[in-house]
Amino acid sequence: MNKTRIIVLGALLAALAALFQLIPYFFSEMLVLLTIFSGLPIYIISRIKPKVGVLSYIVASAITIFFTLHEGLFFLCTNGIIGLSLGICNYYTKRKSIIWIISSFILTITLSIMNYGIGIPVFGGKIPGNMIIQLVILLCFSVIYNIIYFYFLSIIFNRISKLRCF
Repeated sequence: MNKTRIIVLGALLAALAALFQLIPYFFSEMLVLLTIFSGLPIYIISRIKPKVGVLSYIVASAITIFFTLHEGLFFLCTNGIIGLSLGICNYYTKRKSIIWIISSFILTITLSIMNYGIGIPVFGGKIPGNMIIQLVILLCFSVIYNIIYFYFLSIIFNRISKLRCF
């Protein structure tokens, strides 16, 4: 794939990721579950070309933050970073366990930043237990979420790649 085509694809997928993340802002908070799809475009471009994936992640984050800081932070620290980390890891290795572990640690770190650094409760309230127990809960959640999300993204990526779009 030539450079121009990959950059244009990255820009389009960044815009699509931002649109998915902004669904609650434009429509209703009842549709917040649809923001889960915001990681898909970032995963696709990161799996094709990691450098363009990082740029798309940054652009999608900037677009989202331009409209609403809250959704922008959630994209930066949840679905966006998951799509980026799963896509980049899948580009460099096909061993699923390594992909899940690396991506889970990255998600745990970003969720910890949101929860403890910024003060946005990740699960909507205080996580029970002391700090170590809270981090273990975040890590367990991250592993489970990453495994499920990885299979979901892989299925969609494989179906799209059969269409020879890229």
